[in-house]
Amino acid sequence: MRQPEELVFLSSMLGKPAYSGTLGTGMGRVWDAVAQVTELFPELRGLVLRNGGRLVLYPASRSEYMELLKKGRLSVEEHKIVPLALSPDDISIRDTLWDRQIVDVEGAKVVRVNDVQLLIGERQWVVHVDVGFSGLLRRIGTEKTARTLAKAMGRKLEDELISWKFVQPVSRSEDAPGPVRLKIGAQRLQELHPGELADILEELDHGQRQVVVASMDPEMAAEALEETDYEVQKAILEGMPPEKAAEIIEEMEPSMAADLLSDLDETASEQIIQNFEFEDERAEVAELMSYEEETAGALMTTDFLEISENETVADALDLLRDNAEEIEAYYYVYVHDDDGKLLGVISLRGLMLTDPALQIGNIVSSRLITVPLDATLTDIAETFLRYNFLFIPVVDENGIQKGVVGFKDSLDELMPTLWKAWKKD
Repeated sequence: MRQPEELVFLSSMLGKPAYSGTLGTGMGRVWDAVAQVTELFPELRGLVLRNGGRLVLYPASRSEYMELLKKGRLSVEEHKIVPLALSPDDISIRDTLWDRQIVDVEGAKVVRVNDVQLLIGERQWVVHVDVGFSGLLRRIGTEKTARTLAKAMGRKLEDELISWKFVQPVSRSEDAPGPVRLKIGAQRLQELHPGELADILEELDHGQRQVVVASMDPEMAAEALEETDYEVQKAILEGMPPEKAAEIIEEMEPSMAADLLSDLDETASEQIIQNFEFEDERAEVAELMSYEEETAGALMTTDFLEISENETVADALDLLRDNAEEIEAYYYVYVHDDDGKLLGVISLRGLMLTDPALQIGNIVSSRLITVPLDATLTDIAETFLRYNFLFIPVVDENGIQKGVVGFKDSLDELMPTLWKAWKKD
């Protein structure tokens, strides 16, 4: 007959005395538990007993676990005790999890583990981590009192459990720095919004951030970093190999990539740029880094939609469909002549309301609002206020478009100037 399974917390076992079942002599106290991470849920190998400074492993059976929970003491068979030795697949539950931070994918936040829940049956498993206040109270022995008080006040003290499915161990190698040897699966990470990932990264310490970023693909890491605090971005990129940093920066919006690289250590910046996969991206970022700070050239992005005056509205709509996901400035399509000179701009709304067969050159307005590469913050802010554009094209002295300045992306730099202009009005 199969024995019933029970859910118990590790804290209910720790600190309990262990005795020899035959001699009755003291064998120390239950100090920890060891689990092997080879399946979806880690399987317990046994309990760690501490006698003075000596730690040993005792592979307890279901009945011995139940006796420990019922009687508050562990009766051991001495011949089953083995030296404590952890394999690469083993984790020491108390040392690895208790009081450590993990990433809660479901709640998109960083939480601290207060206890671990085990399933005791014919085999024993780690099934949940407890990140709630009740877990902390349980460990210090005041949980029952707190639950009684909460009930008297008409409230209920809830456990906050996270399934082990969402908590996976990181290897013990050097590529998993930091006190937390945990990460979340890359597939689960992809379900989070970049802003949520950014919040998580900002709550972690340096080593933990490296672990989480290492589990992301470059595109996901770039999107998350673009949402994080600037100092966090720098710290993460400076702490990883140049080739990995290059993969991430290549996925970032060019102007942000250039700003980041300009602020990194010069040697680190050069090493990252040299690891860019494509020469044109290397040249593009290098050019952006060459512009003077607080000018249109430094603020602009080179990601924009451009089309020849000889193409049709249908061609422009195809261009939009193919690139709208990658380019933020998809509200406007900029029209150039054969020499690359900017002739005009057509809005997304204008394209949608125009006959697809018409040639672009026949419908584009020749009235242009642009700013030069050396335009100051004041010039840019006044142009945004006057025309209410989302993006303003940036041109060189020959009228060749070099990029666009986005209102949202430049808001931090423009805010002091905009504020002065609003107060003046």
